[in-house]
Amino acid sequence: MSDAQDIPEDEALAAEYVLRLLDAEAATAFERRLAQEPALRARVLDWEARLAGLADDLPATAPPARVKTALMADIAPPARSARGGRLWRWLVPSALAAIVAVFLVVSPVLRGPAFDPAFHATLASADGALLIEAGYDPDNALFKVLRPEGDPRPGRVLELWVIAEGADAPVSLGVLPDARDTFLDIPPEIGALIDGGTLAVSDEPEGGSPTGAPTGDILATDEFFDI
Repeated sequence: MSDAQDIPEDEALAAEYVLRLLDAEAATAFERRLAQEPALRARVLDWEARLAGLADDLPATAPPARVKTALMADIAPPARSARGGRLWRWLVPSALAAIVAVFLVVSPVLRGPAFDPAFHATLASADGALLIEAGYDPDNALFKVLRPEGDPRPGRVLELWVIAEGADAPVSLGVLPDARDTFLDIPPEIGALIDGGTLAVSDEPEGGSPTGAPTGDILATDEFFDI
């Protein structure tokens, strides 16, 4: 785990929000920002995706609220110090892991019944104008794409590509539609490339690349990680 001091403030806030660690006032203020900041919503979705897979083997019935209270008392001092210190700033990895465990015990599973992603990637352009969250559910052969920020240039489209581990040539996953939240049909033989692969997005002419390989600028890349 990286040094907590290196974690950006909004990243810490998103994690604490998903883990239900913000007090009522802070949560309300954060939710007001969520309504106005797509990039912040993407951070929350990313944390939900990271944590959701850890709840697969937990019982569906949540224990009494006193379980959370007792566990939190055992693993951590009050969330905010007299100087207003953030919980995230002093948590050691073991304490954070315990808090995650508490969250998973007392909260519902975050992903829906029809989509259970095993792999995830985040694409963000260097200028911050484009942000794409992607997840792949191999059991149901579903590839979900959330694009909270960014649009193609006039007369152009955004096309997704996967570069399999050890491969030189990318394979197209398809052109992104206008919808911000969509599913792409991924054949099993292409889906098999995602495990250990890299996701990329390119700027292409209408209809997508005419050559079967990226012809325009590569706007962002990210390695798929297991969730």
